[in-house]
Amino acid sequence: MQSTVGAGSGPSAGPGPGTTGMVNEAAQVAKERAHAVWDDAKETTRSKLNEQKDAAAQGLGDVAGALRDAAQRRDDGDGLGRLGASAADGLERLSGALRSKDVGTMLRDVESFARQQPVAFFGLALAAGFLAVRFVKSGERRDEEQQTWT
Repeated sequence: MQSTVGAGSGPSAGPGPGTTGMVNEAAQVAKERAHAVWDDAKETTRSKLNEQKDAAAQGLGDVAGALRDAAQRRDDGDGLGRLGASAADGLERLSGALRSKDVGTMLRDVESFARQQPVAFFGLALAAGFLAVRFVKSGERRDEEQQTWT
């Protein structure tokens, strides 16, 4: 009589053929769920970025209109009015470009520009960083001035 105790069962036994299939199936389900969550997060982010892009385009259009009005009132032949009108035209073109492109296309365009003109891209990024810092610092100064007057 042979003993069958411990043959293929108990804690020292390896996983059975059914266990491996269950692990693979669970891994596949987890992978599919993670992919679905990632896709949902990407779509939500893209939607929010498109909303912000549209708001920025609207703001640029408003600034362009105000600049054009000011340029028309100022136009007294010294060229300042023409310069303002030209700047307004540029802002309107930028606003139109923002409205007509989605975020993915704009990101691809920026990436392409960065690869074709890395020095110019770095210079623009540096200038944008300096402008952002100046903007933040000017806001801090205004807050400090308001606190001293209240």
